[in-house]
Amino acid sequence: MATMPTPMRELRALATLLKADELGSLTNAAADQGITPQAASKTLAQLERQLGVKLLERTTRRLALTPEGQVLVDASRPALEAMNAALDAVRKASFKPLTGHLSIAAPRMVVSTVLAPVVDAFSALHPKLNLHVRSVDQATPALQGEDEVCFSFGPMLEQAVSSTFLMEALLLYCASPGYLAKHGVPRSVEALDARQAGMPVLEARTGGKDRGPMLSTNDDQLELQIARSGRLAMQLISLTAMPYIEDGTLVPLPSLGVDSAHLFLCHYSGEVLPQVGAFVEFALDRLQGSQAFAPSETRLAALERAAMRRRPSPKSFRRLEATSLAP
Repeated sequence: MATMPTPMRELRALATLLKADELGSLTNAAADQGITPQAASKTLAQLERQLGVKLLERTTRRLALTPEGQVLVDASRPALEAMNAALDAVRKASFKPLTGHLSIAAPRMVVSTVLAPVVDAFSALHPKLNLHVRSVDQATPALQGEDEVCFSFGPMLEQAVSSTFLMEALLLYCASPGYLAKHGVPRSVEALDARQAGMPVLEARTGGKDRGPMLSTNDDQLELQIARSGRLAMQLISLTAMPYIEDGTLVPLPSLGVDSAHLFLCHYSGEVLPQVGAFVEFALDRLQGSQAFAPSETRLAALERAAMRRRPSPKSFRRLEATSLAP
């Protein structure tokens, strides 16, 4: 019986594992591959679940392979190196670095979390291409001026624009451990509103009812700072919140409700310039369908339980709040 071909997903996971072992850091391995650390971690977690074994152990200084991980690395490294050498030979024979100009527009939070590693890797492949990234405050920026590619939360409806779904992000309520130690876990958004009555909140209305004094902002970093300080529980976007949820600085509260935001890659349709087509293909290959910023309900619940176990007592929450914004 013929064997089934190895899925590309598994090959990418193996490549990430080998690179993490080589560089001693999953973050460095992700940067080398032009993906986010969250995407690299999720890829390896999927491989571990498929194999039913743990492949990496995190120590205080660096990543370390488990015995099973060492067996996998030793067995797969020669084959992957041979495959990469063959692919590189073909690429070098046919590859022509791009020249000219490419302008990309994206929301500020997308630039810093999703786009940065992709642009860095793409520019390394095409050092003679002039790349310009325009960071904007709007969640749904328009293609304007010299823009040729745009990242937008929601598709562009203009007939002359092609919009392709990239990935899902989540909008979820989060609070610092210190906030929860002081106030407890809110049972509902209404209970949260009552608790925070008299405090500025980010949204003025819910269900047609005024919610009192408000602090409104379109700056995701200000939202993060307020939530991490322990002053308020906030609804945050997972693009910027996930690193702090993963390290326990913020606690997700999925029981209060989770909304989703869909990120699209947009460009003018019709005849596409070589640099536009190459970048779109490059970005889709690395980002399309990624769940790095959309953890499952099970994963969110597990993160919430883990954070609650680490939650400080009410007596110590002030000390934790004072240090929660330390770099």
